[in-house]
Amino acid sequence: MPQVQEVWNKLNPRERLTAIGALVVALGWIIGLAGSFGLGGNTIALLGAIAVLVILFLKYSPNQSITWPAPIPLINLVISGIVALLALLGLVQWLQLGGLGSFFGAAIIAAIVTAVGAALMLWGSWQEYQLTKPATPASASSSTPSPPPAPPAAPPPPPPSASDTDDLPPA
Repeated sequence: MPQVQEVWNKLNPRERLTAIGALVVALGWIIGLAGSFGLGGNTIALLGAIAVLVILFLKYSPNQSITWPAPIPLINLVISGIVALLALLGLVQWLQLGGLGSFFGAAIIAAIVTAVGAALMLWGSWQEYQLTKPATPASASSSTPSPPPAPPAAPPPPPPSASDTDDLPPA
C-alpha cells in the first residue's frame, strides 16, 4: 500500500478527480452487485474505471517505463467518455424499468452512483486533456475566414524643396 499512497501523492488535482470518479464507479458496481443479489450492473463501466486507475498508476509508478500509443490524457478521456456513455445508458434503462421494485431500490441507486462517478471521471479527464492537448496547426481549409490583408501604407510626403527655407507653410 505505500506505493499506492506515493502514486496518489503524485497525481495532480484533475487526475485525482478522475481517480475519485473511477472509485465511485466501482462503488456503484458494488452497490448494484449487493442490491440485485449477485447480478452486477454495468460491468463494462467497471472495467473502464479499473483501466483508468491502472493507467494512472502506471504513469507515476517508479518502476515502469511504458511507451504509450497516444498521450495519456487522451487515452483516459476516451475511456472516461465510453464509461460515461455506458453509465448514462444504464441509468436510463433503470429509470425506464422503474428500478425501485428491486431490493430497496438498490439498482437505481447503483445506476445513479455509477453515473455520478462516470461524470466525475469524464470531467477530470476532460480538464487534464485541455491542459495537455497539442496545439493544432491552422488549416488552409478552415471554416473561419481569414482577415483581409492590410492596405498598403501611404507613401511618405516629399521632402521640402531647397528654396523653401522660411519655415512658413507653402502658399
